[in-house]
Amino acid sequence: MKERWTARRLLTELAAYLLLAGVLTAIFASVFGLRTFDVLAAVFVFNLLVALSIGGLIDLGQRLTETTFALDRRRAPVRLVVTALVVTAAVFLGVEIALALGAVLVPSVAAAFPREGVLRVAIPVSIAMVLVARERNRARARALQAELRAQHLQGQALQAQLAALQSRTNPHFLFNALNTIAALVGEDAVKAERAVERLADLLRYALEGSQRTWVPLADELAAVESYLELERLRFGDRLRTRIDVDAGVRSVEIPPMSLQPLVENAVLHGVAGRRGPTQVELVARPVPEGLEVVIDDDGPGPAGSTHAGTGTAHRDLRERLQLLYGERARVDTGASPSGGYRVRLVLPPCTEDE
Repeated sequence: MKERWTARRLLTELAAYLLLAGVLTAIFASVFGLRTFDVLAAVFVFNLLVALSIGGLIDLGQRLTETTFALDRRRAPVRLVVTALVVTAAVFLGVEIALALGAVLVPSVAAAFPREGVLRVAIPVSIAMVLVARERNRARARALQAELRAQHLQGQALQAQLAALQSRTNPHFLFNALNTIAALVGEDAVKAERAVERLADLLRYALEGSQRTWVPLADELAAVESYLELERLRFGDRLRTRIDVDAGVRSVEIPPMSLQPLVENAVLHGVAGRRGPTQVELVARPVPEGLEVVIDDDGPGPAGSTHAGTGTAHRDLRERLQLLYGERARVDTGASPSGGYRVRLVLPPCTEDE
């Protein structure tokens, strides 16, 4: 796995060369009794030139051979031979470059170090540096692979959890829809046939939605309208609906089956338990945070419904939004100004990483 050149890596490599030059200068100072600052500085500069020349050539040679010969995918003996050739060529060429630069920058030191003496030091030091760098890269690669595996497993777990929540939502809707059709069969065959057609549309959307993370708001609204049409066949004039959606948000991506269960709850708690008419409204519009959807009814309100709900729809929706958006999505519930029940969703724009 190749490591990209970044500012951080460049600084790290430079620090390593400075450290190597400092260590070699300290060794030479101890062996040859160097004491004056000018001499130590000149020796340090020469050692740094050698380290940079050889190290830069080794890195360049390895990158070229990896790119040209796919060295990282070849067998160990082949990699070893190629690496040895690269290091050998880099050492000899790097020493020549360092001697040439040293003759200009620190001529006294370059003249004092014969080519053979520089090579005797450069060869073992270069081999040691290559081995250390190789182990370091292997450790980084292992750590990166472990991190990628952990992220992959976490992503799989989230997808499995999300799929489980969706699969629990769809049967919940299906059972209610079947009850609606069952109520119509003995009353009006034509209405029952239309109800079956609307149910087919909804089932198709639910099945397709279970395979997708995002759908356009327009698709979700179509499912909501099919559901409401199906319920109007059952309740007649007792169910009145209004959908008001800003044209600019119809293409906004949202999780599938996120609005339909909420509208279903409004019908179940606001309409089913009352004899008089009930208005159910859905309003969607853009807000600074993203998309706002408000589902409102003028039914009996949070404490007045004859149906003792379990809160599954709201709980599952909150869990799904938490998985998809983190803390950026909002679900607010409570009494509506008309005395019924209101659910307000604020969904941030989805990104490619979600």
